[in-house]
Amino acid sequence: MRYIEGLQRHIEKLPMVGKTFSVVDYVKRINRVLHDDDPKYDVVPDTKEAVGQYLFLFSMSAKPSDLDNVVDPSFKKANIWVQIKTWDAGAMKEVINAADEYKKNNPLPLNLKPAGIAYFNLIWNHEVLWDMVKGFVFALIVVFVILVFNFRSFKWAIVSYVPLVFTILLIYGVIGFSGKRFDMPISVLSCLSLGMAVDFAIHFVSRLKQRLAESKGSLTDALLWTAARPGKGIMRNAILFASAFSVMLFAPLTPYITVGAFIVSMMLLSALMTIIYLPALIVLMREWLFKKV
Repeated sequence: MRYIEGLQRHIEKLPMVGKTFSVVDYVKRINRVLHDDDPKYDVVPDTKEAVGQYLFLFSMSAKPSDLDNVVDPSFKKANIWVQIKTWDAGAMKEVINAADEYKKNNPLPLNLKPAGIAYFNLIWNHEVLWDMVKGFVFALIVVFVILVFNFRSFKWAIVSYVPLVFTILLIYGVIGFSGKRFDMPISVLSCLSLGMAVDFAIHFVSRLKQRLAESKGSLTDALLWTAARPGKGIMRNAILFASAFSVMLFAPLTPYITVGAFIVSMMLLSALMTIIYLPALIVLMREWLFKKV
């Protein structure tokens, strides 16, 4: 009993833990009530017999389900309920580390096993999230290969790919700088956002090459026309998408807000990168892009 109580006090030192509850709290409360609510008896009794009698008394007077939540019928296993102030899976990881630390400093032949929704979220993030990260990296490679086949040019694929990479680096850089973890909503959106963001660059480069082939004019004139005509459609498309998803910014749930902020940022930044950065990059690399073989 005192071992469980010590573990509770150790876990409660963590800033993300609100309170803990176990069979120890029942025993301490019964002990105090039976001694005229004297605060000095708000402790675990000194003998096993007293603890057993208190638990027997409690089981006879309370609902059986009250004890079922903290001990098994054979009294060989006990639960410690830990109230965590956040849904962040990292908080559960710190609770597990604190329990392991306590067991290491106070060795007893006991097995400490985590359970519950928070632990499920931790396993979910560990197993699924990193698979999605791998899928995101693979998707980046696939998108580049598709660009190569679409433009039939390795050079134009690189030029179209750069705005996408800059947009991703900027958004994920801000996410990391703000201290937000790479959680499930962000990982799920990663691959989806690639196709949405690269679409603008494909459209811009395709219309630019078409304009150059039709007008036979200078690159500067073709860029100005592409930025003014198709570029206007790109910006309208981005604004419409961003406006549609911006309503999620006012949602009461954090995952919805994350999805809304991510999509809005991705659409607007990728459009701006395409309209502003991509023409500058094409001008800068014009000799390499239009080099005659």
